[in-house]
This record gives sequence, C-alpha cells and structure tokens, in this order.
Amino acid sequence: MQTSRICGLDLIRVVAIFFVIAGHFFVLHTSLMSVPFNDLCLFVQATLKDIFGVGVPLFIMLTGYLNSNKTPTRKYYKGMLRVLVAYLVFSIITILFRKYYIGEDLTWLQWTMKILDYSAIPYAWYIEMWIGLALLTPFLNYMYKAIPSKNQKLLLLGSLFVMTSLPDLCNRYGMYLVPAYFAKAAYPLLFYFVGTFIREYQPRIKHWHGWALVMAMALLTPLFNIAVFRGNSDLVQIAGGPGGVFHSWIAMAIFLMLYKKDVSTPPLKRWVTHCSLVSLEMYLCCYMFDMLYYPWFKERFFETQTQFFPWFFVIVPLIFMSSYIVASVYRVIATRLHIN
Repeated sequence: MQTSRICGLDLIRVVAIFFVIAGHFFVLHTSLMSVPFNDLCLFVQATLKDIFGVGVPLFIMLTGYLNSNKTPTRKYYKGMLRVLVAYLVFSIITILFRKYYIGEDLTWLQWTMKILDYSAIPYAWYIEMWIGLALLTPFLNYMYKAIPSKNQKLLLLGSLFVMTSLPDLCNRYGMYLVPAYFAKAAYPLLFYFVGTFIREYQPRIKHWHGWALVMAMALLTPLFNIAVFRGNSDLVQIAGGPGGVFHSWIAMAIFLMLYKKDVSTPPLKRWVTHCSLVSLEMYLCCYMFDMLYYPWFKERFFETQTQFFPWFFVIVPLIFMSSYIVASVYRVIATRLHIN
C-alpha cells in the first residue's frame, strides 16, 4: 500500500530545486558579485540571491524530517542505490555533453576519475555530502533520541549553529576569529537535526512572522552595502554561505511556513507531487541546461547586470522545465527497469 504523501513536504522540495536553479543565475552565471553595487535593480537582485541561496539547506532539512526514524537495516541501505544509480547515469550523460557539446578534451580515464571525485557534474558535490550523511543517518537518529529533553536538543542545535555560522561570519578577509575546524561537517548536521527537531515537535510560525524574518535576513547584505560603501564597491557578501547566520534563519523560516501547507487545486497538487519525486534528477541534469541556455542568452542579450536581470524570468523557468522534462523521462525509464 502506498503511503499518502504530505503535500507541504513535496512543496518544500519543489521550492528547493527552484531555489537552486534560480540561485545559479546570480552566483554562477552573471556578474552580480563583480559590478559596482549602485542601483535599485542590483539591490533587488542581491536580496533575491540570499533568499534563493537556501535551496540545499531546505533539502537537508527535508532529509532530517523524513529520515528521523530510519534504522541501520538492509532495506535502508538498499534505498541508497536509487540516488547512486541516478548519479552514475547523469554523470555519464554529462560527460558526453561536456566532451561532444562543450568540447572538453579529456581522456576516458580522466572522465572516469571525475565520476569518482564528483566533478563530472560540477554541482554533484551535494551527492558526495549526501552519501556521508546517509551512512550516518541511522546513528544520528540514535544519538538524537538519546537526548532526554527538548532544551538539551535545542542546545545541540545551538551548538551546531555556532560551529557552522560563526566561522562563516567571522573568518574572512584575512581574519580568523573563531574555531572553524568542524564547520564543514557541522553544516549538514545542523540542518539534518533541525529537520528532525521539527518532525518531533511540529512547531508553527505565522506567515507574516516568517516573511518578516526572511526579508529582514535577506535585506541585511544590500542595506549594509548601501549604508557603508554607497555604491563605490562591488557587493560585499556579509551574509556568507548557505550555512551562515542569515541564510540559516531564512531556510528555517521558509521550511516552517511550508511544511504544513496544502495545495487545494488537484491538478497542481499532482504536479507538485510529481515534481518533488524527480527533484533529485532535476538537480543532476540542470548543469547541462545551464550550459546550454546561459551562453546563448548572454551572447545575444547581455549588456549589463541591471539590463540583463529581466531575462531571469525567462532563463530560470526554461532551465527548470527542461530539467523537469528530462528528469521525468529518466524516472519513467528507471521505473520500467526497476531501478527506482
């Protein structure tokens, strides 16, 4: 019997993959971070960049929410194969794309090594991180459930938050103010345990409180740049990375606003469910569409970062839907071959 799905969790997964694809516009494929920050359009883009930067934390919180009761059984470890097979298939497709479309000249041995070091798909660092998190998940669950009280669980979250966010905020521009040895490892653990905590205690947040928190955190960087540099500098990213002080609160607020939400329109609800089911495959193939669409649009339409911004509303949906179609085709084939 198929377990009924929770629409809010599917919706979070759809939002997360959209955020990942949208965030690439600002961080990877345009020049937002390297132009003088001196107009309103750039202010809007910097705000959106920090909101869209929480796609991966949303995915990890979902992992914690959904896997909080997993134990180290054969069935659990067998379930990892779906992700690994999808990674292998899309790595091979991406290698063929990079070799014959982009024209990257590497030997087949070098391409094979790129599969093993998770660089065949340049966005596949997430898969490398996920493998370690998946292997630890049953034992993280034992550890979490052994913590006797809610306050002590909050202390765990607070400790991981400090380990993740303070180095991201304080250790930059040649300064090293706080210990950072565990920062990289603490990043997925923080969001995994946040998801686990939400699953156990089911906290709620009023939507206007959530959006106020999201906007307050997202506006800090652009407001800081306007107040301090007054348009005489490139964008100085005080918010840090996805595990930073500000992004963490944005991610948690969005998760809390969505995880109980339902979609009342049946066709839309079915689409949200299906898109959620193929979100991993969308993540794995969106690099190829980034490399197809961005060069084409930039060659023809890019003049300045401000002038090019309206194309965000064309390119990002185009990449999203292209990735969705390819991921859906893969899902059908994988299901028929019983590798899902």
